[in-house]
Amino acid sequence: MAGNGLPKEVRRRLYSFSRKVASEFSDSRRRRFIEDMIAGLVIGGHVHLSKIARAISRGDTDIHGVEKRLSKHLASEHWDMTPVADRLLAESAAMVDDDTILVADLTDMAKPYARVLEGLGKVHDGSKPSKPIVSGYAVFESYVRVGRWQLFPIIVEPMKAYTGAPISENSELLQHVGQVHQATGGRGTWVLDRGFDRDELMLPWLKQKVAFVIRQRGDRHVYAADGRKGSVADWAASLRPPAWPRHWPKGGYTACRSVWLPEAPEQELLLVARWRNPGAEPLMLLVSPAGRRPGRRAEWFVKAYRQRWGVEDATWGIKQRFHLELFLVRSWMSIRRLLWLVALAFSWLNLWGQDRFERLTESLLNHPWRLPKEVTYLFDWIALQIGYLLHPRPRFALDSS
Repeated sequence: MAGNGLPKEVRRRLYSFSRKVASEFSDSRRRRFIEDMIAGLVIGGHVHLSKIARAISRGDTDIHGVEKRLSKHLASEHWDMTPVADRLLAESAAMVDDDTILVADLTDMAKPYARVLEGLGKVHDGSKPSKPIVSGYAVFESYVRVGRWQLFPIIVEPMKAYTGAPISENSELLQHVGQVHQATGGRGTWVLDRGFDRDELMLPWLKQKVAFVIRQRGDRHVYAADGRKGSVADWAASLRPPAWPRHWPKGGYTACRSVWLPEAPEQELLLVARWRNPGAEPLMLLVSPAGRRPGRRAEWFVKAYRQRWGVEDATWGIKQRFHLELFLVRSWMSIRRLLWLVALAFSWLNLWGQDRFERLTESLLNHPWRLPKEVTYLFDWIALQIGYLLHPRPRFALDSS
């Protein structure tokens, strides 16, 4: 595909996706707003409404007027935009099967100079080495891991607990994970980092039969089959062999054993310990009974945890590709809506990992104006090229001859 055919086809697919999302609403003005926002976020790569307006404009468009229209719909209290979030949840949940990995994390949106934003709380600014506490928002994000690099958002929501609302962080986390668990019909396995290994989270998940793999700090006490009690770190140390293998396994040395929590003695969990090399501290994972499915050996859980690190790429993709922390909307409702729309734009870009986009991806790779450099993270590269390709005012001339 060459010449003007490539931008035309990419634009057609983008607007087809945004119109499908907007079809949830009967009001044509709301539908147009949804279509323009999703397309503008993908093309403009920015959450500033002025940049979105420029990305979807033509030569004679009143940019200021478009910006005011988008701002009015984003902040309007006269309509309910939750069907957008519901569609995001339903479509991502439909991709989940028994072997799918689900990941979740908390990220920050630092707004150190903000003073009048609604619901502004205190968060650690992860972009700084010292991680100072600044004004901002904490955001819960969960994703479905599909293929080699695709991460489809399921829920992306600001945390009320950090705004001073009468709700705890644990309650919100249980609510979000429970919502996904219900939408997926219990399919998939949650792979979570340290911080999610609290009794207030793990015990309810065990009762709900949630399949999870959670990294441990080592200080939790568990029982062995013979009734002896010890810390996770101690039981992991007991899994070390008397002598390390002469030929070190390529993926590291992995061992496991069954353990029981004192608070849930009827639930048989699996403790997995993996040593990268003989002198390293072990990676310690605790697996719920629902996660111990037939055919899964200890190595499977270690590999699943490695894939969890993809959530860092997703966080980077949402925050940096769309410049999320630079948002200028003020109300809590507008911030939530903007997050949903960014998640949908991110989801469409991840669709490019599917077979039906293979021809377009090859056309982008072979485009004559593409810079001759190796592609390392396909999502980021695709997002950048589409921005160049579809923007009405690209930063350089597109010569397709």
